[in-house]
Amino acid sequence: MPIISELYQIDSVQSLFKETFSDNKRKWEVVERESETAEIKAGNYWMKNKSISDWNYYKTKSMLKQNQDFILESDIELVEKEDAYGHFGLVWGFDEKLENLNRFTISADGRRALIMHFEKDHNRVFHRFHIRNTNKYHVNKKIRFSLIKLGDYFHFLINKEKIYCAHVSMFCKTGNYIGFYIEPGLSIKSDYIELKKMKTKEMLVANGIQQLVS
Repeated sequence: MPIISELYQIDSVQSLFKETFSDNKRKWEVVERESETAEIKAGNYWMKNKSISDWNYYKTKSMLKQNQDFILESDIELVEKEDAYGHFGLVWGFDEKLENLNRFTISADGRRALIMHFEKDHNRVFHRFHIRNTNKYHVNKKIRFSLIKLGDYFHFLINKEKIYCAHVSMFCKTGNYIGFYIEPGLSIKSDYIELKKMKTKEMLVANGIQQLVS
C-alpha cells in the first residue's frame, strides 16, 4: 500500500546501496597521513582529522539521477574531540568538478546543526542555515543523520526528529557523490550508511477557490 506524505504519494522505496563496512567494495578512501587517517576495520569506517585548519570529506559514487527523490541515512559516532565547536556529518550533491557541494552537520558539543551549500574551500558560501540551541545530542553515542529529498524540498532529521526543511533551489544540484564530513580535531566512525531512491507522485489537491467553483 502506498505511503502518503506531505502531498506526495510514495509508491516504492528501493535501496541503491547499504554500507556496513564489512569490506571496501565501494572504494572508500583509505589514507594514513600526518594530517589525517581513514580506514575500514571491525565493521566501521574510522576517520580522523589531525590538521589545524582543513576540513576533510570521504566520498563514494551513488547511482542517483538528476532530481531523483531519495533518502540518505547514516549512523555517525564521535570518537574524540579537541574542539567542541568543530562539526561532523554528511556531504552530498557535488557538482561535476567536485568544487561545490552541500553539508549537513552538527557540532561536537551536540548543540548546533549546520546545513550549507558551499564552495569546497569555503571561500564562497551560497546558502547557510544555522540551527542553534537544538536539544543537546549525546555525541558519544551514535547519531542518526537522515536527509530526505521529496519533490521540491529537502527534509533534515537528527535521531529521527525533523529539525529543518528547505527548498532544493538553495542547494547544489544532486550529483553522484555522497559522503562524510569532518573538521579539525575530531575523530569519528560509522558502521552504517544507506542510500534509497523513491518513486513518488505529486498529489493533486484542490484549493479553496477550485472547490467552490467545481
